[in-house]
Amino acid sequence: MSYEKSLGTVDTHYFHMDEDLKLETGDILKKPTIAYETYGVLNNEKSNVILVCHALTGDAHAAGWHNGDKKPGWWDIIIGPGKPLDTNRYFIICSNVIGSCKGTTGPSDINPDTGDYYGLDFPIVTITDMVHAQKKLIDHLEIPYLYCVVGGSMGGMQVLQWTLSYPDIVRNAIMIASGAYSTPQQIAFNAVERRSIIEDVNWNKGDYYHTDKRPEQGLSVARMMAHITYLSNESMYEKFGRRLQDKNTFSYDFSNEFQVESYLEHQGVTFTQRFDANSYLYLTKALDYFDIRNNNSLEEALKPITARMLIMSISSDWLYTHEHMEDIVMALRSNNVDVSYSRLNSEYGHDAFLIENGQMNYIISNFLSKARVKDVMSHKVITLTDGADIKEAAELMMTCNKTHIPIVDTNEKIVGLVTAWDLSKAIATNAENIEDIMTRNVYTCHENDSIFDITTKMKEHNISGLPVIDEEDKVIGSITTAHISNLLDK
Repeated sequence: MSYEKSLGTVDTHYFHMDEDLKLETGDILKKPTIAYETYGVLNNEKSNVILVCHALTGDAHAAGWHNGDKKPGWWDIIIGPGKPLDTNRYFIICSNVIGSCKGTTGPSDINPDTGDYYGLDFPIVTITDMVHAQKKLIDHLEIPYLYCVVGGSMGGMQVLQWTLSYPDIVRNAIMIASGAYSTPQQIAFNAVERRSIIEDVNWNKGDYYHTDKRPEQGLSVARMMAHITYLSNESMYEKFGRRLQDKNTFSYDFSNEFQVESYLEHQGVTFTQRFDANSYLYLTKALDYFDIRNNNSLEEALKPITARMLIMSISSDWLYTHEHMEDIVMALRSNNVDVSYSRLNSEYGHDAFLIENGQMNYIISNFLSKARVKDVMSHKVITLTDGADIKEAAELMMTCNKTHIPIVDTNEKIVGLVTAWDLSKAIATNAENIEDIMTRNVYTCHENDSIFDITTKMKEHNISGLPVIDEEDKVIGSITTAHISNLLDK
């Protein structure tokens, strides 16, 4: 499998909502716009959709290249042909969160009520609000459910919120280097970063869009502070040590003498060229408010989750520690959630999920390869009772475009299966009742069965579909080769 392939040139799309978005605070965001990108092809059953959630200052451009760009999207190492989020198999969506400044409505956009920039009139938004906005996009695209939701850092918070807000829609979830709540230390860092912006004289209480003076100094310092938390002590020793910048001896003044100082200043300055200071205030505040516990235990808070989960921590991440993520794993396991846990061994710190393509590729690919029947099955149940006649079966097959229909008894338990071939036999034998022609020894499967095992069973018995039954032998859905072909075929 090659990880060097690229998507090539991609475009950003815009969803202009035709309704207002009600926020967690009770405020209303009027008809926001959501910027998003898609990669890959949506299959006929719409069963191969993966939603990627970005981190604090990320955007919808997760993979591929924009015209004129010097580098690809922020997760191009993971998304693309033959990569873990394989665009030959999956339809990938990534949208910019509300409150940001990368195409989705935020404080730097025009307030329709005033005709002027929102500034601080923009309402406070939360992680929950971001997820609700993403759900509006998913509905707009007419996608019934998500095969997987994946994200790191603030994106991981969105992943967790998706599994709680919409448990019936999310089949699998991958949460990387994130948390179930913001810790006091994380809130403290955010508070200092916001203070550096607010104290910048050019911030002007958020009203700076009409001038050529922006709070660049404050935003730069905020980014420098944040960037320190994204690195580890080991990575900083490796990258910089105590080496001086363009000199061999100390100058004994307050200039940037060390390489690490020069690096941080560069990170701060370049950040001001691509991000809005007010958006930074709003999004860091959204991080602070995030706490899925709601005064309950973590175990209690996670009870609604039904998705299969992968929790991934980073060994050298001191911002979102592996201890915190292991607490999430324990709480999920206490709720009997199907959860896998991996610790990425890296010295790069919190940002390792954007850098470590080798380990990330293996862990994510391994998780997604363990797909279950419930991930792609159809929940539309069409059955006939064992007392039905041949004509009824034929009419149902024609109107519903089915080639086989499960037969159930009065307790809705499966007792047989009638196929188009069986109907042909009925004509030849002048049979009138379903019981006379139906197949009684029916191959079935359960929703937690492996897709790969089921595919093998279908091939061995030369069948194109199986009824999905529960522990009481009641039909709860069906799975066909068409449902899974886009996940398995290359």
